[in-house]
Amino acid sequence: MSGDRVALVAGANGLIGRHLVGHLAGRGWEVVALSRKPAGGPAIRQVAVDLADAHDARGKAAVLSDVTHVFYCARADHPEGVPESESLNAAMLRNLIDALEPHAPRLAHVNVVHGTKYYGHHLGPCPVPAVEEGPRGKGGTFYFAQQDFITGRAATARWRWSIVRPHAFCYTEMDNPRSLVLVVAVLAAIQRELREPLFYPGTVKSYEAVTQFTDLRLLTQGIEWMATAPQCANQAFNVVNGDYLRWSELWPRLAAMLGLEAAPPRGISLAQYMADKGPVWDAIVAKHDLEPKALDQIVLWRYGNYVFAPEWDIMSSMEKARSSGFRERVDTQEMFARLFEGYRAQRVIP
Repeated sequence: MSGDRVALVAGANGLIGRHLVGHLAGRGWEVVALSRKPAGGPAIRQVAVDLADAHDARGKAAVLSDVTHVFYCARADHPEGVPESESLNAAMLRNLIDALEPHAPRLAHVNVVHGTKYYGHHLGPCPVPAVEEGPRGKGGTFYFAQQDFITGRAATARWRWSIVRPHAFCYTEMDNPRSLVLVVAVLAAIQRELREPLFYPGTVKSYEAVTQFTDLRLLTQGIEWMATAPQCANQAFNVVNGDYLRWSELWPRLAAMLGLEAAPPRGISLAQYMADKGPVWDAIVAKHDLEPKALDQIVLWRYGNYVFAPEWDIMSSMEKARSSGFRERVDTQEMFARLFEGYRAQRVIP
């Protein structure tokens, strides 16, 4: 396939970008990794570009003339807890396409990674299951501006587009603390050391709500599929594991995987609960010879608060993807078990 399909992965140093680079390279694509600070990789072309700088983007476009597919995983930097800039994220995507179009005559498809905030689930209840052609959610997100740009530009372009909408993607990388799997695993380790059961951090209402996840391996499969299947042209697709569990069903099973009894919901802030647990974690690290990392660095507890907060169902329909030919699915409980083992193999958790 080398030379036939040339993938440009923008945001190649990010979590999704890295996985996508590895997935596509393993599938025989020629891959160009685009980022501000290239990290290197076997048989991967690296190009350093600041997409926020239109001049820099134009200056690098000539070396991208063979690109056939763009996979846009980039996001503007922003402090934790601060809304992401709509104008800057829109400009970064626009700068890349503006620079690339005149120099890449073989460009056939642009895929953009978004998420289920498109439906507004993070702000309150929304119709479920969420469908791709449903109304946009309340509240601002840069997804809207990027989608408006990409659909408008493609209307007169030779290339087609697709957008992927995952939810709560899960992985075992250690350089990103926004991992719900690690939130649960570290909380369990703390509770085991304290000889206490694994309590559910959210409220009783949250405990009875339906939730969903996206295995990062499934996400990369879905992205490649929608960027290459003709029937996916000019459409958005949800990509989630495909099983929908109430926390009250899932939590006891997670506790059992981690060797604990499940305890009822406590409705507390994990960030506050963990404020004085540093010495407990340090003792766990020493006892089990884990990688030395402070408790306030290993996990973003505020992210845990965010995930456990909704007291309403969060469900994305996979019917559109299924009917269009994407048959892959992931058992969420098996995913958690596999990822727990992945963290253990890295000596991150006991």
